[in-house]
Amino acid sequence: MSSMRQAVAPAACWAILIAAAVGAAAAAQADAEGAAARAAAITKLEEEVAARPTDVALRIELGNALYESGLLDKAVEQYQAVVAIDSLHVGARLNLASVYVDQQAPGAAVVELDKALTIDPGNAMIYANLGSTHYVMQRYPEAIDMYRRALELDPSHVETHFNLAVAFADAQIFDEAIREWRKVVELAPGSHAAQISGDNIRMIEEFRRGSQ
Repeated sequence: MSSMRQAVAPAACWAILIAAAVGAAAAAQADAEGAAARAAAITKLEEEVAARPTDVALRIELGNALYESGLLDKAVEQYQAVVAIDSLHVGARLNLASVYVDQQAPGAAVVELDKALTIDPGNAMIYANLGSTHYVMQRYPEAIDMYRRALELDPSHVETHFNLAVAFADAQIFDEAIREWRKVVELAPGSHAAQISGDNIRMIEEFRRGSQ
């Protein structure tokens, strides 16, 4: 997703991309026809879950449908039910973390992601989501550490390089931010992320020239 956040310095806004698993999905607005179709799908899934309450795949599907419809509390109930059935279900914990961030409870999200990490310590997505969750809490050193760990596991992940650059920029570590945005341009030339990376690099360079 795309969003904007006020930077510490220079006095401008960075264009940022936070990992897709964190936020946004529940905030999507659809037309009345689409909303009615989702409501019907939710009703059908609820009936199926009632008939097969231990089917974790069904509960995940229902949780996702509720989440996308903005019914966050009900989505949490489904994901928590999955975890109660299968405590090792990493996907349910990732989804719980996403909902908690949308509910402005990032601390609860970190708890779920930490649990997911004990189950699957080699999962780059968990580290990336931890980075983004720490970022929204303005814990930049922790965010940087988690993004770096994610990139050790998946060094070609463009969005993580971008988000690491943003965390460096907000921590006023501009040389590292530029290095990461240049990596985005290298990995995904011509992409929207590369375009924004170039804009951010120019913003820093103009700020530096103006402060000399």
